[in-house]
Amino acid sequence: MLTREEAVRAGVALDATYMRRLFIEMHSLPDSLRTSIGGLCVAPFISLVIHEARAKSQYLPMGDALALSGDAEEICSRARHSLKFFTDKKKSIDEHLATFDRIRKEHSDYFLGNTWLPLARFLESDLGIFTYDGKVINTSHSAAFHSGIGPGQLLQENRGPYIRSTMEQFGRCLSLLGGDEESAAAPLTFISHVSEARIRNRDVRASRHYTQGFNGPRTPQLNGMLTDFQAILNFATSIVSAGGDPLSLEYTAFKIRYVALYHTLASLDDLRKDSDSNLTQRSSRAIEKILESNAATVVMDPSLRQLRNILVHYAPNPEALQEMDLDQPLFGLVPIFLPTHNFRSFSTILERCCQETSQEMNRWAKAR
Repeated sequence: MLTREEAVRAGVALDATYMRRLFIEMHSLPDSLRTSIGGLCVAPFISLVIHEARAKSQYLPMGDALALSGDAEEICSRARHSLKFFTDKKKSIDEHLATFDRIRKEHSDYFLGNTWLPLARFLESDLGIFTYDGKVINTSHSAAFHSGIGPGQLLQENRGPYIRSTMEQFGRCLSLLGGDEESAAAPLTFISHVSEARIRNRDVRASRHYTQGFNGPRTPQLNGMLTDFQAILNFATSIVSAGGDPLSLEYTAFKIRYVALYHTLASLDDLRKDSDSNLTQRSSRAIEKILESNAATVVMDPSLRQLRNILVHYAPNPEALQEMDLDQPLFGLVPIFLPTHNFRSFSTILERCCQETSQEMNRWAKAR
């Protein structure tokens, strides 16, 4: 039987090593666009690994060396918790929407009204949208939201040293957590298989974009947050599996997909249960179609809650420790919680759910 210490160390080492490999590959890419997009999309997942590893530092040999400055610790925590979306119960849905909308307002104040000719200001934009094969994978608002950098700090003129110091501290933590250089050298992660030619970006006016599609013109705050759900799910669906078999992904690539999908589905469920959400009939139908699919029903099965907790928090319960096997895919966790499935069969369901949910979110996002 595994000890808790062995299980924690194994999960942390796999995640940190994967992130180190990702960093190494991004810095060696010949094009800056893949580096920029890859870094922005994966930032909250890096923070997730560091935040949760530090929370289990008592099980790690380098625990005392994982200290962060006060600012870096706050950034790491905010970025990590941004992945929860509406499932972060420390805030109401309205409070989550207000947080995201504050980013929109800050960007509008910073980027609009700068053209010297007032008549030309209608051409200004304050929202960058990045797509892969035509699917939204990130926006400038989403990148700011998931960066964890506090309100008003991201757009400050002297932000360079502040951000650089934080990234250096994160890099040091990953280096400490991620094993030796040999383990960090292979194999290639998804970023090396993403095609720059399939990445596009365009700049738009947020006040117009967020009144189109999704829940319609009366709920721009909600539409902005739903755009974030759409982006992170498309990233997990179309990018994270690049160059690999989606039915046999590495531990951390699987984790990124699962966490993104789980919290998107759970947040949509919270949204439809919220009596103040003011959902249109079209939105209600879209959410119902997403959540009541056969694949989503399996992914959101209550028995898998502990699987999510182990992947996110490195916190196996005693029953799981008795059956975990570090030599098996995902440490043999799937049949522990879903006895009729193994890693590959559950990966098949996860892949189908990602594709179906991504497709429906993209359809829902289009203006009617």
